[in-house]
Amino acid sequence: MGLCGRCGLCFGAVAAIPLAVILAALFESPTVTPFAWEKVSDAASLGAADKSSTGDADEQVDPAPLGSGKMFDKIAFAYDLGNRWMSLGLDQFWRRTMIDECLRLRPDDKVLDLATGTADVALLVGARLKELAVDGASPKVVGVDPSREMLRHGVDKIRGLGLEGLIHLHQGDAQNLSVVESVMGAPAPVGALAGITSDSIDKISMSFGIRNVPDRNLALREMVRVLRKTEQSRVCILEFSLPDGSSALSKLAQLFIQQAIPLIGKIATFGKGGAEYQYLEKSIVNFPAPTDFAAQMTRSGLPVQSITAFAYGSVQLYSASVLVPQ
Repeated sequence: MGLCGRCGLCFGAVAAIPLAVILAALFESPTVTPFAWEKVSDAASLGAADKSSTGDADEQVDPAPLGSGKMFDKIAFAYDLGNRWMSLGLDQFWRRTMIDECLRLRPDDKVLDLATGTADVALLVGARLKELAVDGASPKVVGVDPSREMLRHGVDKIRGLGLEGLIHLHQGDAQNLSVVESVMGAPAPVGALAGITSDSIDKISMSFGIRNVPDRNLALREMVRVLRKTEQSRVCILEFSLPDGSSALSKLAQLFIQQAIPLIGKIATFGKGGAEYQYLEKSIVNFPAPTDFAAQMTRSGLPVQSITAFAYGSVQLYSASVLVPQ
């Protein structure tokens, strides 16, 4: 068999993986597992510093290190399309489930969307708040992301839907929310923040971004700082994880992540994002197991109540509350 024939077979094999996963995922019911946060080791010291290693950000020398805002600047032009392909069109369903079943929005909520990127979640939250008859004259949704290019695309989408009065985007770092910069244009409109103050946020969402934060513990403790300490306060984190391969479909999803995602990313970016999407695949493989990350959240002061698994373990939704002073 010639080289072209072998390439055709390889492409056909890779193409069969998404088709099989799509057909399986369409009929899958998400699995919700309660998390016994009270049994996490060192539970008595919730909120104390977690000493586990979360990355080697201090060793980065690349001007656009993989996983950084500058890396996402390079692929922002194809990010939404790549997301749809890599998630097999299910990413919006996962986000809506996070909003409906975890955030549990109320009309008076102030919502912080971290790793907001091109504002997909911020837009869904804004639309839901409008359904709750929230006045769109002042921002109720604050989006924060380190990538200015991703945010630029988000601003365009917000303005296209006429939601700029309700949603405000800022460039900033989840590890230090005390300093953020509005990207909505000059002069800074009403709702522009110089920083997010303590006890000022009711609900926090973060989709597919926590694994890119160099020090996850810092980011989790910042969430605790800015969150109001009430029974209604929530933190909802969506993140990829490597399926455990315990079933045939789980193994298929595992193969999709490791083989198809880098290829899809390269195609979506017209060959320009190969290294970036290789990084995304590796970051998924290296991310902690779901119960381990739930324990990390709990030790940081965000007791995880449940973990919802989608796509046969490829995506997890961590639903957490906050410790309310007695």
